[in-house]
Amino acid sequence: MLRRFGLVFALLLVSTAGWADNEQSSSNANSPEARACRSDAHRFCREALGDEMRVASCLIDHKERLTHACRAVLDGHGM
Repeated sequence: MLRRFGLVFALLLVSTAGWADNEQSSSNANSPEARACRSDAHRFCREALGDEMRVASCLIDHKERLTHACRAVLDGHGM
């Protein structure tokens, strides 16, 4: 459960990182997990950005089309 929360939190940061105007955004937005899925979230889940649960669900729905790095993040969290 804690690992899943960590992934959802990382995906939240991915989904909102592009919206931040402040250059001092959270360092978690640049975590390896967030970086691994950022481009996939923007490519496949643009309409869900800003809603971490929708982004997570969208990435799972598109898992077969994601980059290897993002699939590895999802697999690492049992998703």
